[in-house]
Order: sequence, then C-alpha cells, then structure tokens
Amino acid sequence: MDFKEGTNKFYLGDDEDHIKAVVSYVNSGENIIILDHTFVSQELRGQNIGEQLVKRVVDFARENNKKIVPTCWFAEKEFSAHKEYKDVLHK
Repeated sequence: MDFKEGTNKFYLGDDEDHIKAVVSYVNSGENIIILDHTFVSQELRGQNIGEQLVKRVVDFARENNKKIVPTCWFAEKEFSAHKEYKDVLHK
C-alpha cells in the first residue's frame, strides 16, 4: 500500500483534507513520537489498512532513529501483537 506522508501523519486519501485512513503522531522531544490516533473509514475496514499504517510509522521510526509511545488503543494492540516492534518501543 502506498501511503502519503502529511504533517505528523501517514494517510490514504486524495490529500490531507480528504483522508480515508490515517495514523497520526505527535513529536515529543527530539527522538520520541507519540502514536496517538488511527482511523480507517468503514469502506476500507477488514483490509489490514490500520495494521499497515502502524507498520509505516514503525518503519519511519527505524529510518529516523526514533522511539514510539503508542497511546491509542489500536496502536497499543499492534505493539502487543508484534514483538518485532520492540526495538522502536519507548520504555
């Protein structure tokens, strides 16, 4: 899936004003991002889009030497399910 990068987010849609799925984060200091929101529109649910969006943020964190604090319930669930994300999980 080819996600677009916006301001503190990765999304699926025409542009940042017309989003069908999104994962957003907040920078907290120089090397920490707080993954605070995921959303997938009804029409796209059941296609693992949310999982792919969280994975995109994990890849972004690895590429930029950042750690993630997952605060939304979906991101927390993904981090619990994917032990391979442990390297970017902020303790």
